[in-house]
Amino acid sequence: MPEAVSPTVPLPQNPVDDAAIDADRLAESLAVLDALVDECRLELAVEGLRVRAVDPANVAAVSIDLPADAFERYEANGETVGVDVARLAEVVGLADSGDSVRLVLDAERRRLHVLVGELAYTLGLIDPEAIREPLDPAEMEYDCPAELALDGRGISRVVDAADMVSTHLTLGVDPEAGAFYAEAAGDTDDVALSFPREELAALSPADAESLFSLDYLREMARPIPADSEVTVELGSEQPVTLAFAVADGAGAATFLLSPRRSVA
Repeated sequence: MPEAVSPTVPLPQNPVDDAAIDADRLAESLAVLDALVDECRLELAVEGLRVRAVDPANVAAVSIDLPADAFERYEANGETVGVDVARLAEVVGLADSGDSVRLVLDAERRRLHVLVGELAYTLGLIDPEAIREPLDPAEMEYDCPAELALDGRGISRVVDAADMVSTHLTLGVDPEAGAFYAEAAGDTDDVALSFPREELAALSPADAESLFSLDYLREMARPIPADSEVTVELGSEQPVTLAFAVADGAGAATFLLSPRRSVA
């Protein structure tokens, strides 16, 4: 459990990192991070909160951008801290819908004060140098010529269908048919889904097909809202990216998953 503190415990005087945000917005963003990582580096940039994180197996990555205007109040000077994602989510989960969560950083004592209504918690921070470094943007330039958009409900449908027969899933785009497709092959059963252009919010077709771990895709699909529009970028034997809005459209999240070369 997070360490509770009395509301009378003084906060840092004139903190340089002090923010307030709707609890639902913060909880949604933390759920996206929690899908892949247990801990992350949280950058309190002047222009907003940024997270770039890689899963322990170095197979998948996640990013979150919450600009200053996604907050009710946002003051920061570029500090980067390490946080336990699940632990912070547990505290935020104590808030009622519509509540505001205040985050006050005590950089000197390496603590984050989290205030939710009459509740006050303090979280011990993790040394950011002890957390796996995020991917270098220069290393994330992939040949993914196909791009499409569908809702989160469609992503979940793909994952649920494939989950009935296999632990892996092929995603691709057929430019001649003008369709996005998903296929999974099991020991005895197969499943295939096709989304023609008219069923997609957008489609820029190109030859693309890659095989992915269904375990990772299942975790990624879970926090994506059913009605959220998801932009998917695909290539052949290339990673897939799933990008969607968070925080009532004020922020942005992206998942990246590396392909599997073959099924073991």
